[in-house]
Amino acid sequence: MQTDEKKENNGGGLVISEEVIAAIALNAAKDVDGVAGFAVRTPDVHSILKIGDGPLKSVRVWAGDNDIKLQIYIIIKDSKKIPTVACEVQRNVKNAVQSMTGRVVTKVNISIAGVDFTEPIENKD
Repeated sequence: MQTDEKKENNGGGLVISEEVIAAIALNAAKDVDGVAGFAVRTPDVHSILKIGDGPLKSVRVWAGDNDIKLQIYIIIKDSKKIPTVACEVQRNVKNAVQSMTGRVVTKVNISIAGVDFTEPIENKD
């Protein structure tokens, strides 16, 4: 019986942690013009048990056998249109996660957690 378990476990499958998937998603999202930053996601059992400042604080990952679903909490710049930025974030995140993990991303939900109204500081010399 023990040999059967070893055969199943040694199938050659690659395990990618949720934290790595979240880091890929954050890096892809921050490259989009209009994203000011990321917000802390709403607490759940998983986030309460994982204490720290890792990428999982702003991204929720559901990794199935063949697919990945993501929820990203972003803060948008005040001069940008929300639908345009959200669509671009979805596209970038999906492409980056699929190309780096080799798994299909079936859903990327974007939650706009806030709008950054701070004005950029200009140098006046």
